[in-house]
Amino acid sequence: LKFNHMLRKIRIILAALFFAGITLLFLDVTGTIHQWLGWMAKIQLLPAVLALNVVITAVLLVITLLIGRVYCSVICPLGVMQDIISWISGKRGKKYRFRFSYSPAKKFLRYFVLGLFIAMMFLGANQIAALVAPYSAYGRIASNLLAPLYQWGNNLLAWIAERADSYAFYSTEVWIRSAMTLAVSAITFAVIAFLSWKHGRTWCNTICPVGSFLGLISKFSIFAPVIDTEKCRSCGLCGRQCKASCINMEKHEIDYSRCVACMDCI
Repeated sequence: LKFNHMLRKIRIILAALFFAGITLLFLDVTGTIHQWLGWMAKIQLLPAVLALNVVITAVLLVITLLIGRVYCSVICPLGVMQDIISWISGKRGKKYRFRFSYSPAKKFLRYFVLGLFIAMMFLGANQIAALVAPYSAYGRIASNLLAPLYQWGNNLLAWIAERADSYAFYSTEVWIRSAMTLAVSAITFAVIAFLSWKHGRTWCNTICPVGSFLGLISKFSIFAPVIDTEKCRSCGLCGRQCKASCINMEKHEIDYSRCVACMDCI
């Protein structure tokens, strides 16, 4: 049991590091962070596939086959963002922490979006496909909603430092893109945040094409959580902790295609 708790803590620490690192890449105004953390962008699944990086793609697929969709809970910034919002929502009370329940997979919607996404990519409609691509979606949110705030904060520090005869900071131009881009970013964040606040990983397991694709592989993951029916007391606690809503306690089954290997149930 202690080992299982340690695995969950390791997952949370790694997820926090990846999320912070990738966010800084989108906020970086000097380019220095890219020299140190640029590799975090290169190991994102869809960018790796589009860059024809066979090694990284193969490694991510093998990891999924071994331990499930840990990519979605550790490496993907949009997935970690959903976890943060869901965690904040769950802090509103002890009862609210156990708000999840099993829901059948919306297979038609999942694979329809995946098929449409692949078709758009082949047809060259990359801007349409990017609307649901996880790394692109988070990039829009970070670049259009967070970056201006970060730059204004930087300029404020530069102004304060200059008054103290220090030039540790320097002002940078605050660049806001078109109103349409800003609106798309705001709507994307609002939709994903709402779903995360209310239902955990609904976006990942219903809309996200990368999540649906990795779900096809994680069905066959080797090291996956299993419900021991001989020891199970049918309390339902693990199901109420599952933000992927993939634990069916009535049948003692786990939908591994939707499990994101967060280890909360353990």
